[in-house]
Amino acid sequence: MKKIKILLIAVFIGIISCDNALETVPTDFIAPEFYYNNENELNNALNGVYSVLRYVYSENLNIHFDVADEEYGQVGASNLMSNYNLNSTEKRVTATWKALYRGIEFANKLLENIDKANLNEDALNEIVGQAKFLRVYYYFILVSNWGDVPLKIKSTVSVSDTRYERTPSAEVFDFIIKEMEEAEQLVKPISDYNYAGRVTKSAVQGILARVYLYRAGFPENDPKGFENSLKWSQKIIASGLHSLNNDYSQVFINLIQDKYDLQESIWEVEFYYEGATDIYNNGSRLGVINGIPQTITALGYSASQLRPHGALFYKYEPTDSRRDWCIAPYSFQGNNANNPKVNWTSTQIFQRFIGKYRREYELTASKQNNYLPTNFPLLRYADVLLMAAEAENEINGPTSLAHEYLNQVRTRAKASLFTDANLITDKDSFRKILQDERSRELCFEGVRRMDLRRWGILISTMKENNDFISSNAPDATTKNNGMRPGLNIQEKHLYFPIPLQEISLDPLLTQNPGY
Repeated sequence: MKKIKILLIAVFIGIISCDNALETVPTDFIAPEFYYNNENELNNALNGVYSVLRYVYSENLNIHFDVADEEYGQVGASNLMSNYNLNSTEKRVTATWKALYRGIEFANKLLENIDKANLNEDALNEIVGQAKFLRVYYYFILVSNWGDVPLKIKSTVSVSDTRYERTPSAEVFDFIIKEMEEAEQLVKPISDYNYAGRVTKSAVQGILARVYLYRAGFPENDPKGFENSLKWSQKIIASGLHSLNNDYSQVFINLIQDKYDLQESIWEVEFYYEGATDIYNNGSRLGVINGIPQTITALGYSASQLRPHGALFYKYEPTDSRRDWCIAPYSFQGNNANNPKVNWTSTQIFQRFIGKYRREYELTASKQNNYLPTNFPLLRYADVLLMAAEAENEINGPTSLAHEYLNQVRTRAKASLFTDANLITDKDSFRKILQDERSRELCFEGVRRMDLRRWGILISTMKENNDFISSNAPDATTKNNGMRPGLNIQEKHLYFPIPLQEISLDPLLTQNPGY
């Protein structure tokens, strides 16, 4: 299978890392006027835009930033992200902000210089479409996590170009949607590829459905958001290009083993890793931080810094095949994969570990402790079906169509179906079931905290989760670790702080309330 080996190419196109993320004035580089001259150089520059995905999804956005009611950290009160103990100097927040704006700058440079190359129209449009989409995908991450953010759509030429006020989030969303809809007309269908690491029509349509769902919720509350989300998700459904893999666990085994299933896994972050001697650090941390702990490198080391909440386990029916894949029903004897697996007892619920990304399935011959080649699923077809079900319910109530989309996901999971006497009869009940279903299906895939936030229930859910832990956790350590995020969370945590370093370098930037 094809695996894209993405390398940073900042040195080629006049972009280097600077103190201010909006300031990218180079001191040693190949100037833009000497680059972007042919298709190879354009594709190298495009790979640079893609490379930011690898950085922000190695562990930040999809692991540390997503702690909510599905998982909690075991590493003590000093872990700022997982314990909602944030301040404006938190390193992961600062690094992610910088990386996203670096990706935007890469895209700006590419789009401004793309006409220099003598390419046919189709090839040119394909590159333009991907670059436009990635630029606003990075803005989507920014506006979702930080609120109002500087909207910078031209590359930096001089230091005077590095001072920006925060743009209202509604304007940023307008720009995101405009650019994504333009990109959808330019990129190729997914059927033109045999791997999932490129932006395709299906990927753009699915992310547009997600963008509109976010805009329908907090804080935008756009009444047309659900209609547009349904429109774009139904485009994917009607295309006939996608379907659910019959086996839920196989979706993640495929990701671990670098096997592509374009029917189910629509868009992935490509990670590349050849083993312990690989000179490139292009690996992910899936299964290292959030896996089943064991200490032997050759068998797939995992530190297991995060554990699943007991409340997540109880959301599943006993027959639901997703439960014992997402939450491992066993541990390794002696914390050592060389020893037999030992199954947890029926009462050992809070002791279990996250099992979604299991390093024991890796095919890499020469492993190392910290990185692996497992791709991260940015968009799956199951998510598209659940988005369509949610939007349909919000527009028309729990119609037969909303039930159909929901039941497709539950059928694959071998969960009971909402049919006949079990039909859901009111919108509020369907909404609650859908919210739990998204957790059952998409847990540990980097969307839960933002789902709870857009529904306006992040803080209340975390408090309710604390009540459950307090009443059911078996020991004081589990209670302390599991309850700490819910005890710390405040209204200010609906957004991340603007990095203090950025504010100190740009006098036009203002801080989010509470930080």
